[in-house]
Formats: sequence, C-alpha cells, structure tokens
Amino acid sequence: MEIQSFLSKIFLFESLSEDQIDHVASLSSIKRISKGEHLFSELQAATAFFYVISGSLKIYKLSADGAEQIIHIQNADDLVAEAIIFEFDTYPAFCQALEDTELIRFSKSEFLTLLHHFPEIAFRIMSAYSRRLRLLIAKIEDLSLHDIKARLANYLINHYSIKNNKKIVELPYTKKDLASILGTIPETLSRTLHAFKKNGLISEEKNEIELLSLVKLKSICN
Repeated sequence: MEIQSFLSKIFLFESLSEDQIDHVASLSSIKRISKGEHLFSELQAATAFFYVISGSLKIYKLSADGAEQIIHIQNADDLVAEAIIFEFDTYPAFCQALEDTELIRFSKSEFLTLLHHFPEIAFRIMSAYSRRLRLLIAKIEDLSLHDIKARLANYLINHYSIKNNKKIVELPYTKKDLASILGTIPETLSRTLHAFKKNGLISEEKNEIELLSLVKLKSICN
C-alpha cells in the first residue's frame, strides 16, 4: 500500500510538496484494529497520532459513575489525536473501533524531529491548522443549535450521500451513540425520528435514513 497516496488527502499535509510527503511517509506505518478493540486509552502515554483509511472509531470519556459520554465519531479520512503533536503527553480520552479499522500511524517523536529538521513543513502545517480553525468555528455554531430537532436535521443534512438516486444517511453506529453525539438521550432521539417520519421528512430502514424533503429539513435548522 502506498502511504503517500493517502497523505495528500490529510488536511495537515495538503500543501506539502512530493518530497515533503515522502519525508512524512517515511515515519508512518499501517495499523489495523478489530471491532471493539481500543486504539488508545485515557491517560495512556501519547506516542502517536493516526489517520483513518477505513472503518470508524468513537472517542469517549467515562464519568465518575462509569457512564460513557461519546465526544466524537471518527470515520474514513479523519485524523485521530493529532492534538498530541504539540499539546498532550497522554491521551485525553478513550478511542475504540466501532468496526474493523485500518489506519496510518504517525510516531509523535519522529514527527517532531521532522519538523525541527524541515521548518518549512512546520509553517505549511500551521497554515493548514488556520484553515481547519475556520471549520471548527462553523462546527461550534452547529452545536449552538440547542433544539434536538434542529440538531438532528442539521446532522442528516451534513451526512447524506447519493445512493441509487436517493439521499441516504448511513449510520455505522447505534442509535444510542447517535443520541450521545447529538447531546440527547435515546428516548428523545427516537421520538424525534418518529416525528420526522410522521411528517414525511425521512424514511428509515435498518441502519439507513433516507431524506425525503431536504427543503423541510433545512427549514427546521433556521
């Protein structure tokens, strides 16, 4: 597998030259984990960050009473734990595979050595982070949609793809996980999904939700 072919798709490296991509590839390796396996645990020494080639993972923390709170779902083309490059010595949360997952592993120590030796790469990565910051601001605005109907509608609008000429949202995780992502409880999510179906906004089959009225869903977000 040519790791270089994936690196240019990663926001950190999208501005790098071919030679610079080769330098990054030289310190990376392929890692595979099975469904249910942990990629890392909270407070474990942060020795690497990752890129998801295929599969999905959940980032979560445990409350004092052991309740699980999902922070984020990482899918193909996502970076995982890149914040450890400059900020953390230990991982701040747990990361567990939701399905069999293939990743690229980047050694933290080797990556920092690379940046010291090639400062131009560091500057280009800083520029990439600036662009990502604008995307994070947009995500914060999304989280400000406090109404569950608006949050669910916004999630569906931003996660559908065209499949057999239909707008389909595939759910690679459970409804409980989706409820956690949306900041609600499964019962409230179920009632909201039922309301959307009753009003002709969506239909649902197994782990797929079809969007029947994009216009009406967008109006809920306003």
